[in-house]
Amino acid sequence: MANDIVQYYVVNEELSMSPGKLAAQIAHAATWMALDLASPVSSKFPEYHDYFKQWFREGMKKIVLRGKQSELEALIQHDFYHIQDSGLTEVPRGALTVVGLPPMPKDQALEYVQRLSLY
Repeated sequence: MANDIVQYYVVNEELSMSPGKLAAQIAHAATWMALDLASPVSSKFPEYHDYFKQWFREGMKKIVLRGKQSELEALIQHDFYHIQDSGLTEVPRGALTVVGLPPMPKDQALEYVQRLSLY
């Protein structure tokens, strides 16, 4: 539904990440987002705190998409949660691996992700 509260993760399709590496990178973004949004006082997105609580109560719907490096870079211009790898395993240090949007109504999120495809 258009007003479902959803969280999107956009994975950098230009990097060759194994399924395990991909899962770890998304988990990093999910952890950072949850810790940040749990406290509206110190959150980088206090205006999303109520969406976060509703999203949590309603089952934490997540959608994973794929995007090119340039598309991830465009998303981080909105200061969305993003992970840059430490370079210890499969990808170079500093590689932009995933961008996570805070939970928000699906119709609002489509402004940022509607041209991206499912992973």
